[in-house]
Amino acid sequence: MSRHRALPILAAFMTAAVTLAGTAEAEPVFAPKPLAADEVGAGPRLIYLHHEYPATLDPQNTSAFVGQMAMELFDTLVTYEIDPATGIADQTKIVPRLATSWDVSPDKKTLTFHLNPNAKFWDGSPVTADDVYWSIQRALEGRMGWGTTQIETGGIFKTDQMKVIDPQTIQFTYPDGMGRYSLRNFASMSLTVMSKAACEKGRAEGDTWCVDWIKKNAMGSGPYKLGEQQSGEAITITANKDYWGDAKPYYSEVMFRVVPDPQTRALLMESGEADFAFVTANEYATLAKSGAVKVFSVPSQQDVAVLRWKPDVAPFDDIKIREAVIKAIPYDRLVKEVCKDFCTPVQNLVGVSTPGYVADPYFTTDVEAAKKLVAESKYAGNVPSFEVPVVQGSSNMAAAVIIQDALRGIGIDMQIKPLTQNAFDDAAWGKRDLKVSIHSMGPWWNDFMYWAYWMYRTDSATNHIQFSNATVDKDVLAALLIPQDDEPDYMKLQNEVLGILNGEHLAAPLFQVNWNAAVSSRVCDVNKFPWGTITFSWLRPCN
Repeated sequence: MSRHRALPILAAFMTAAVTLAGTAEAEPVFAPKPLAADEVGAGPRLIYLHHEYPATLDPQNTSAFVGQMAMELFDTLVTYEIDPATGIADQTKIVPRLATSWDVSPDKKTLTFHLNPNAKFWDGSPVTADDVYWSIQRALEGRMGWGTTQIETGGIFKTDQMKVIDPQTIQFTYPDGMGRYSLRNFASMSLTVMSKAACEKGRAEGDTWCVDWIKKNAMGSGPYKLGEQQSGEAITITANKDYWGDAKPYYSEVMFRVVPDPQTRALLMESGEADFAFVTANEYATLAKSGAVKVFSVPSQQDVAVLRWKPDVAPFDDIKIREAVIKAIPYDRLVKEVCKDFCTPVQNLVGVSTPGYVADPYFTTDVEAAKKLVAESKYAGNVPSFEVPVVQGSSNMAAAVIIQDALRGIGIDMQIKPLTQNAFDDAAWGKRDLKVSIHSMGPWWNDFMYWAYWMYRTDSATNHIQFSNATVDKDVLAALLIPQDDEPDYMKLQNEVLGILNGEHLAAPLFQVNWNAAVSSRVCDVNKFPWGTITFSWLRPCN
C-alpha cells in the first residue's frame, strides 16, 4: 500500500503529490490564516454579485453560481494545494480535506479514503463513509447530470465499485486500474459530500434522490451554512463558527446578490457597495483603469468558447456550410472587441495551454473562401436560417452579435435567441437539446480528452448537440484510464479524436476564456481556481 497522510501543521493544506505510488516531501504552502476563537465569523458581511438566481442548490446538477456556494456549504474528500506565488490552485498536488489520508493498492486497483473523525455537519452529526457512499450513489443512480459525468470520468460507473469499510473508511475499486483522474476527481465541486440523514428526513415521498428538497435546502459540513433566501434576489450564507476544518471563516456572512446587468455590477463594485464579482471584459477594463478595486484575470484551462452545431440539422447537414461558417468568423475581432484582449486567441478545440495544442491555420478568417463554399453547397442562394440560443448579458452574447454580422455577409442568416442562464442550462444540460449554441465550459482539469468526454461522448450529460461517434466514445474513455505518466499513448488517442471532430467540422473555436474578477480593496488572501471560483472562508481583511 502507498499511504498518503496529513502532517500535523496545517494538515489540510500540506502537499500530498498526485503520484499514486510513494509519498512526496511536504512543505508549508499558502494556507488560510489562523483565527482566534472570537474572530471566527466576527467580520462584516461580504457581498458577491452574480447575474442570475439559481434554479437549484444541488452541487451535482449545478451552474457556476451554485458551484461557488457548494465549495462553502459542503466539503470534498480532497482538495488542491494553492501555489503561494500565484494564489492559484495547483491541480498536480492533492491535499486532504474530509479525508485525512488515502491508500492506493500496489496494483492501483483500490483507493481507500480515511475520513477525519472530527468532521461534522452543521447539525453536529458526524460525516461518515455512509454519507460519502450515498452522495456518490446519488450521482450514479440518480443520473444527476454534472455529478454523474464527473464520477464516471474518474472510472467509477457502478455502486458495486464502492464499499463502506467502517464509519470512517470508504473504498473504491477500479477493475482496470486507476486512471489519470481517479484521485483528483474527488476534489470536484460536483462530488461534495451531503448528509444522507438530512435529505431522507426532509424529502417528500417519491423524491428518492432529494432533487426537489435540495432546490432550496442543504445540510453540509462546510465553513458556511445556508441562510436566508430571497427568491430571485439574493441568497445569504452564514459563518459556521463550529467548522471542524482549518479554513475557519472570518466574514460573518456572504450575500450572493443577483444583479443581471454587468454595468450595474461594475458600478456597485466601484462604489464600494459590493466586495466581489466576476465581470465581463468591458467592465474589467473599466475597473482596471479606475483603481477603485483590485482586479485579476486568470487564464482558464481548456475553457474554449465554441460555436457548435448538430451536423444532421439544416443548414449544417451540408459540410460546406459548416466550413463556410468556420471561415467567415472574424476571430481577431472577437478577441479585440469581445475580450478586450483579456482572453487568448486559439486555433483549435484544444486550449492553448493544454497539452497537445497545435495551432490549426484552418481556423483563420477567409471571407472569400466562405462565400465560395456557400456557393458550392446544396443550399446555394437559399441557405436556411437558424437560431442560436445565447445567455443574455454574457460575453457569448457579444460574440454572437459579431458572428451574426459576419455570417450575414456571406448570405447566412443567424438569429439570436437570448436566454437566461437557467433556461440555457435546462436546454443544454437538462434536456440536452440545442441544435446550435455558443458557449464555453471550463473543465476541472487542463485536459482535452476530459473536455471531449463531457462535450462529445454519446451519453454525456453535457453533449447537448447529441453527437455520437463510436470511435470518439471508445477513445475518450480509454484516454482517461491511461496513467498520467503515459503521454505517448494518451496523445495518440487525443490526436485521433481531434482528427474526427475537426475533420467533420463540428465546431468553431472562438477564443480561450479568462476568468475576470473584481475584489474590494478591503479584502485580501484571495485564492483562485482556474475554473472560476474562489474560497470565501480563506478571505481575510487587508489590515
